[in-house]
Amino acid sequence: MHEESLVRALLNAASDVLKNAGGVRVLSLRVEVGPLSGVERLLVETAFERLVDDTPCRGAELLCETPPLVVRCRDCAHEFDASVLRFACPACGSLGTRIVSGDEFRLIDVTIVADDDAAATAPLTADSEKPTCPA
Repeated sequence: MHEESLVRALLNAASDVLKNAGGVRVLSLRVEVGPLSGVERLLVETAFERLVDDTPCRGAELLCETPPLVVRCRDCAHEFDASVLRFACPACGSLGTRIVSGDEFRLIDVTIVADDDAAATAPLTADSEKPTCPA
């Protein structure tokens, strides 16, 4: 089950955010699980419940979001929702398309409690290390 190793990476990343920010606890981890990520959301949630208590993230909530499956036509650059798994461009009929979103598995942000009891969200930037699973 590769979801377990992905959840371990998420928990490690959130623990690092907590430590680096000087926080006292993690409230939540927000992740994107794309429909074509190759990652089963239910297995991620189950692994999280099983593993979280043995980490500094104990008591944290996992918030899973599903981004839309968006495809861009390589011929006319039209972007469209491909959630019905039709990848032909509706604008020009081309089959030359590429996925723009919907194949990602990534940690978006971590919400922590700082020393002063105020909750703070630490968004992960492009420079942050994010556990990802490319499709």
